[in-house]
Amino acid sequence: MFRNLLRRNKDTEPVQQPIVGIDISHSFVRVVQLEKKRKGWSLLKASSKVLAKSYENEDKRNEAIITQLKNIKLEQKIKFDEAAISLPVNSAIVQVVQIPYLEDNELNEAAENGSLWDTAINLSGEISEYSIFWQTIKKDKEKNTLSLLFVASRIEEIEKNCDLVRKAGFDPIVVDVRCFALRNILKTMPEVADISTKVFVEISGQENYAVCMQDGLPFIYDIYVTEDDANFLVEGGDKVPDEVFQRVAAQMRTAMNSCLKQSGIPSLENIQLSSSLPFVKTIFKQLKSELAEYKVELMDPFAHLNVASALKDSLQSEKNNSSFAVALGLATRQLDIFGYFKFVTAVSNINLLPNKKEREKKEKKKIETNGLLKKLMVISSLLLWPSFALYIFMATSMYSANDTIDMENKAVVAEQKLSKKTNQLAELKKWTQTSGLINSRLLDLSYTASFPSVIYVTEIIHQRNKPSLLVFRAKDPAVSGLVIKALSSEFKNVTLKEIKSPSSNKDLNLSLIHISEPTRPLY
Repeated sequence: MFRNLLRRNKDTEPVQQPIVGIDISHSFVRVVQLEKKRKGWSLLKASSKVLAKSYENEDKRNEAIITQLKNIKLEQKIKFDEAAISLPVNSAIVQVVQIPYLEDNELNEAAENGSLWDTAINLSGEISEYSIFWQTIKKDKEKNTLSLLFVASRIEEIEKNCDLVRKAGFDPIVVDVRCFALRNILKTMPEVADISTKVFVEISGQENYAVCMQDGLPFIYDIYVTEDDANFLVEGGDKVPDEVFQRVAAQMRTAMNSCLKQSGIPSLENIQLSSSLPFVKTIFKQLKSELAEYKVELMDPFAHLNVASALKDSLQSEKNNSSFAVALGLATRQLDIFGYFKFVTAVSNINLLPNKKEREKKEKKKIETNGLLKKLMVISSLLLWPSFALYIFMATSMYSANDTIDMENKAVVAEQKLSKKTNQLAELKKWTQTSGLINSRLLDLSYTASFPSVIYVTEIIHQRNKPSLLVFRAKDPAVSGLVIKALSSEFKNVTLKEIKSPSSNKDLNLSLIHISEPTRPLY
């Protein structure tokens, strides 16, 4: 059983690494986190923060971006740092290169020594200034052709974008190109992914391009928008003249025609439109009207996700859900980010992160270590369960040191109470015995012969911790002295307490005499 726990099942899904997709556009900062279970994707987090239309300078804009990213991380309670970010299309070089057929070892050697790109790609500057991603996407040994996807960007440009999110507390481990990040939402749409030709278009003023995917081959087309028209689009609303949409639609039509010609397909089924601009519904309405020959649809990136009700309410307040498409596509990179999609389609695993091989080793080591720790924890829990159960039993049934001290303190208090009660009982016994002796002695008539004949006893009062009282009446109060003298022979400390005069001439004087214990036993 333990051997099975430690063995990795090759048929299981790739390891998921927590990661967020961060999309920074002209007017917004957006963050998305996804989770994949079997074939379904779930939305865990989605947040959007507004940026001002203009800033004093680029540094001020960067400060605002960092602040908003920090706010999102705090508000969304994101506990990890790993992130996937995108580069603008205009800062990347994307080409599908056809070269004579080479075996894999020859191809890898030519790519490593740089000779492959010297002949196939025209780069400005030294090749060392670029971070390069490449992958074989089509082989035809009979026709002696090889198709390669080549993606590159200057390291300086990449680091500038990475530093921005690092200052906000995130660690970029994936750097994609915006157009491919947009395309990656297909991972969440299994029924759409089977369509051979797919077209994605983003119109956002600063970012305007078309991605045409034909049997896994990407065709990227720039949609030219003049600076004035881009400013109109950014301003938005009623300020955009119809002529702007007409010019944008004409550029889109040119891109679609190029796609049809280059891919050799007769027609396009639909165009998925997205935009980071808030008035996307106006853009969609105008472009749909201008491009009547195509089926233009406004992209809903959340349509194929499992979304909790609380997040649904939040998304309903957003004016433009299509603006989350790039961030969502970036968020799909959590699935074994270093190679799972390598043998599926090249555009799904593009990573221009400089020194990515070192990061690959680090991240793989971390994933493997975490996985091993989890397995060891399972084994340890199985082995240690009996001991743990015994510990729980002992912890709940046996007394602790504090319990023992508490019981000792309670025992001391109980002993003190017992001693007090014992003393009280002894005193009570003594008083009862003394009272009995006094009664017996008083009832012994042998000594009463010395009492004057003119008195009579009315009451005997025994008091705890006090002398007993003998109460008698007599006509002459002077007889009290004779009584005291007679009692002194039988009792200790016989004293007169008081003599009360009668209330009337017919009554007698009342005398009270204190009597202590007898001077000798009764028998």
